[in-house]
Amino acid sequence: MVRKLGKLGIDIDWTRVREIAGDGTIGRPHIARAMLEKGYIDTFTEAFDRYIGRDGPAYVEREKMMPEAAVALVIRSRGIPVMAHPFTVPDPEKMVMKLKEVGLAGIEAYYKDNNDEQTAVLTAMADKYGIIVTGGSDYHGIDDSNEVEIGGVAVPPEAVERLIALAGERAA
Repeated sequence: MVRKLGKLGIDIDWTRVREIAGDGTIGRPHIARAMLEKGYIDTFTEAFDRYIGRDGPAYVEREKMMPEAAVALVIRSRGIPVMAHPFTVPDPEKMVMKLKEVGLAGIEAYYKDNNDEQTAVLTAMADKYGIIVTGGSDYHGIDDSNEVEIGGVAVPPEAVERLIALAGERAA
């Protein structure tokens, strides 16, 4: 993306993008922040709308892992595989059924973009398939004007307790 932006006359420094990302995985938000710092854009979202969004001239598709392989990797790494943002896939229930077979342990039901009805659907799905519910704000620390801060999504204490209990069981 940095090279493509350069060809468009937007000269941002790869070293600065890495600095912005810190110890995290480098992503488009870090590139957008570098563009904003250098004055190429006026708002954070402008970077996505004009340049690095899915249809933008500097967009580059990232390497992707199949969901089953991701669940297997999380399990091998002694983590707890949870499906995040389930409404971003065409048929969330079908995906949950498929991933449950390979070890999916939970689903993100409490999420900043979910309404009450969506949360209820996901909670019922978790009950149906015997998996836990989780939640989060999806905060990346990049654009406070456009993000929900950590703790900004109400996740019931029971959900947290079940996640902690499962982590304890798996660690034993």
